[in-house]
Amino acid sequence: FPASDSAGPLKGDTGMTLANRFGSGAGALGALLLTVASLALPANGAGQELDLSGDWVFTVESPNGTGKRDVTFVQEGNKLTGQIMSSRADGDLSGTIDGDQLTFVAIVQMESGAFEITYNATVTGNDMTGTVDFGDYGVGTFRGHRVEKEPS
Repeated sequence: FPASDSAGPLKGDTGMTLANRFGSGAGALGALLLTVASLALPANGAGQELDLSGDWVFTVESPNGTGKRDVTFVQEGNKLTGQIMSSRADGDLSGTIDGDQLTFVAIVQMESGAFEITYNATVTGNDMTGTVDFGDYGVGTFRGHRVEKEPS
């Protein structure tokens, strides 16, 4: 570019200034920075949906102690279905994923009947952490990780 201050016309130009041509002030710079920053987002960052489909293992800290859950998710879009199993109960689940936020409800069959448990988590890659709401029986926390597929 020929030397010119931002308020003056470019040499050989028809009176158009840099400010007129490219915008001025923080708004134009902000738009440029946002465009550049969006190119540097991680692969599973905002704007790209996570796929939780597959097998997971949860370690749950509940009012009754620590327990393991085997979970299988089937994801279609942002909707999840699947199954959850433990040594005491198993059942179906359904929920949603929004960005990195997961919410699902499991209806498990106990000796005393059906029981609803709500899970809320933040997903980071192949891991998640969150809370478990057991209704009248209290709340707990959990950590989950995706089960790695063994090579065939």
